[in-house]
Amino acid sequence: MQTPSIAQLHSAAEQALNRGDMRALHHYCRQILQADPAHSDAWFLASITAAAAGQLYKAVEMVERALAGSPDNPEYLAQKARYYAQLNEYDRAIEAADSALAKNPERPLILDTLGVIYARFDEHHKAITPLRRAVSLAPEDPQFQFNLASTEQFLGNMDAARAAYEKAITLQPDFARAHWALSELGKNSAGTGDTDKLNSLLQQPQLSAEDQLYFSHALARNLEQRGDYSQAFQCLNNAKQRYRKKIGYTFSQDATLFGAVKSAFASPAPNSATGLGNQSLFIVGMPRSGTTLVERILASHSQIESLGELHEFPLAIKRHSNTGSSHTLDVDVITEALNVAPAAIGQDYETRCRARGKSAAYLIDKLPMNFLYLGFILRSLPEAKIVVLDRHPLDVCLSNFRQLFSFNFRYYHYHYSLEDTAHYICAYQDLMSHWKTVYGDRIHTVNYEKVTENPRQESRALLDYLGLPWEETCLEFHKSGAPASTASSVQIRQPIYRDSVKRWKKFEKELTPAIEIFNQAGIL
Repeated sequence: MQTPSIAQLHSAAEQALNRGDMRALHHYCRQILQADPAHSDAWFLASITAAAAGQLYKAVEMVERALAGSPDNPEYLAQKARYYAQLNEYDRAIEAADSALAKNPERPLILDTLGVIYARFDEHHKAITPLRRAVSLAPEDPQFQFNLASTEQFLGNMDAARAAYEKAITLQPDFARAHWALSELGKNSAGTGDTDKLNSLLQQPQLSAEDQLYFSHALARNLEQRGDYSQAFQCLNNAKQRYRKKIGYTFSQDATLFGAVKSAFASPAPNSATGLGNQSLFIVGMPRSGTTLVERILASHSQIESLGELHEFPLAIKRHSNTGSSHTLDVDVITEALNVAPAAIGQDYETRCRARGKSAAYLIDKLPMNFLYLGFILRSLPEAKIVVLDRHPLDVCLSNFRQLFSFNFRYYHYHYSLEDTAHYICAYQDLMSHWKTVYGDRIHTVNYEKVTENPRQESRALLDYLGLPWEETCLEFHKSGAPASTASSVQIRQPIYRDSVKRWKKFEKELTPAIEIFNQAGIL
């Protein structure tokens, strides 16, 4: 039997990739590289098999071998950027993406990949050009339309975002995520979407739990706009119960984590990392508690810039804990991270923040879930400023339940059940009381309702805490062209409004289980 040529093996490898057969792809790449160890495309294809197996550092090594023989290949550079993005290596991912884009690629998939990488790191001004180019070259690809729409939305280009979401749905009528995103775009409008169409889509056989959630959130938004709050709530509840069952979540998982955090920081740690954190400004709180509003107010000051919702601090704790845990934060991670020199963690975090290229007096890190890390933050970055958001627990509970967060981020698993959400908020309130007892005035609390009622007074108090002079631009944040990638990306394009205050009263009957939980905990 004649031995296949390298060209034949390469063709077979590409066919294996197209059908998603990673085992066959790996086999063909090995055969090619045995015959020609410098075959660039074989190294590139082999890197894809490594990444698919979760071996991202190995994938980087392989794509570097590909680039050694073909340094100007934009596809290889884009793939390198993608691997570094998956590793959350901001500076290396952006450097590789910039190099790829400098080669002026014309393949739509490469352009879309680069746009998605930039968007992952909130570099939406960089993302928009390759995403628009990808759509111009391949206008019939619904995913390209969706990716473009997301970045247009984050940049505040709402009409362009709406048009691209609608185009994606036209091209793929059952594109569940696009239906949901379009409904989010219209969350503050009086018009309603196509309720009959969404009901029909929800009746599809073998509908995944994820797609049911997307369609249900879109339908619930329509029902709310019609004033049918009870049916909207039930629509969400049905879909969320199904997904909660799929992931096997119970609140006890988070209760254990909250307990471990409190136990680890029963008293303030000595300031052994003096001098670190003097630029750091953390805005934390329950999701949907007003963190984005406060971020926008502060980022409108000339001496403050925002880095967005960074995951750098949790990842620094995880890296330095050096555990084999699959979770970013758990009992083992906490225990091992406490054995690490605080300054090492603080310096690692600051280095990664500086890579973002911003140098204001204060740099905002607005990851809400950093409230779990306040002990580590004030231990490793003793000069850091901490702003905590406080909002009526029923409005927080309802807003979390009505929101659809990332499926892959386990911190949000509580929000697939109203009762779990209520229990989570009780645990949050207890932890925040603990932090205030331990750290006192090192933490500045801001009440969301007071900000909406008297923004000037509350904003002045915030700036006093930071030691900065008042600037009128802080109340004109809605005029900013800065991108926003949070669930509040639509609302922050408007002046401060009070429509969300006491929204829970519209769902008072449906919120009865949460009200009982809050009453028992004494937080109402």
